Amino acid sequence: MEIQSLYKLKTKFVAREVGNELIIVPLSGNVAQMNALFTLNETGKFIWDNATDNNSIEDIVMLMTDTFDIDSQTAKKDIDTFLQKLETTLV
Repeated sequence: MEIQSLYKLKTKFVAREVGNELIIVPLSGNVAQMNALFTLNETGKFIWDNATDNNSIEDIVMLMTDTFDIDSQTAKKDIDTFLQKLETTLV
């Protein structure tokens, strides 16, 4: 899954912050599907929040290295893992 795909997918979810986590719930029509909610940790929340149609994966890698104490290789791996898990869960 690419960041632009995630950006488009975000419109099909309701998101709420709870502490340092983000709870996302898929929508079906105008109804939340509470049996399929997802909890995102701080890193997942950061990726989710920064997935816009203007940001590429490289942009988010740079944002992550500026925000967290990690190198670009680790940031890229975290983003790839996040996208793979989200894609696997939603398919």
